[in-house]
Amino acid sequence: MFFFTQNQGTMSIPFGVGIETTVLTLPAATTRQIQSVKLDYTIQLLVQIQALQTNFSYGVRTRLRRNSTLLVTQTFQQGASKLLNLALTRREYIPNTWVDDGAAGQNTYTITLEYFQRSNANLTVTAETRSLNAIVID
Repeated sequence: MFFFTQNQGTMSIPFGVGIETTVLTLPAATTRQIQSVKLDYTIQLLVQIQALQTNFSYGVRTRLRRNSTLLVTQTFQQGASKLLNLALTRREYIPNTWVDDGAAGQNTYTITLEYFQRSNANLTVTAETRSLNAIVID
């Protein structure tokens, strides 16, 4: 069985340690206990940095959960020390493949983002194109 969700709309990600924003939700059904579910996801981030910054850094955590149970956390961090005369726009991609052996029945997979690090308030992160799919192995 194949399940998927995808979105091209932009979603602002608020800054703050411990503040998670759900960017994808996918229900997927399994028919027996310990049935493998192959999950693939990718999230495109838009990072905007205002001009005249002498350095920048940012960090985003991506978390995959099944029915609120944490399966995996990825940490993405970038930064540089240089004078930015112009505003800078960066697009970053966070991909992952994960195999879950969940319980039988309806399972809901969620992807959240936590924007936990930034060098200053002149830096914003937005989730753009994102997708999650699940293949239930029989």
